[in-house]
Amino acid sequence: MKKKFLIIILTGVLLSACSLTQTLKSQWQQLRPQPTPAATSNSLLDLVENGQLSVVSARGDIGLGSLSGRTIALELYNLTDSPLEVFVPCGLALIPADENASRMMTVQSTTTLLASKDTAVIRPFVLGIDPVKALPTAEKTYRLEELEAGKLLQFSECLCKHDLPAETETRDLLSLQLAAWMVASDGVFTSLPESLNNLLQDVTGLPIVIPGLENTIQDLAASLAPNAQQWLDKCGISLGN
Repeated sequence: MKKKFLIIILTGVLLSACSLTQTLKSQWQQLRPQPTPAATSNSLLDLVENGQLSVVSARGDIGLGSLSGRTIALELYNLTDSPLEVFVPCGLALIPADENASRMMTVQSTTTLLASKDTAVIRPFVLGIDPVKALPTAEKTYRLEELEAGKLLQFSECLCKHDLPAETETRDLLSLQLAAWMVASDGVFTSLPESLNNLLQDVTGLPIVIPGLENTIQDLAASLAPNAQQWLDKCGISLGN
């Protein structure tokens, strides 16, 4: 009888110990710092990669008739069942399907809110990368990539810290564009392609040829060079290294 009673007591003690262990383990799990969920990126390319966003089209904006500024129209579509905040960062490259057109890069960031299954057209602030190549027009399409590490990315990220409204003075915008060409060429912009008159025809749509146009544009570039150099100095970019 005593042996049976002792077994009952030991069994109860063991059950209580197991229950206490489980309780303590549960409480410890609650007290332990919980891992922070990984933040979901709302950057445009990440949203596309995650299947949340579609870039319906990326085309030039023919209405502006300019190389720089808000000259690219991106049509975006929210594939999700919830509102989607889309962040367009600086340092995106827009690569044209037409090899004669200039590559572009974003130099101002922007955020857009898209309703579920909704479409929006945004026009980020861009500069041309390739000196005096064809302008963005509605016929020209682009694909989006990230700029590779280097001076162009450095320049883009630097300009992102400055307020560059699309309505900036024309001369200022030309100075910025010249600075971008200087960075892309990694040197002072001293020569122009022979196809400069072709660029003029692309802008006007007319078969215009102006003798000596290269020299005229070269003189303009020389007058803009000091302001362009100021931008490079602000961004800590030295050329030819």
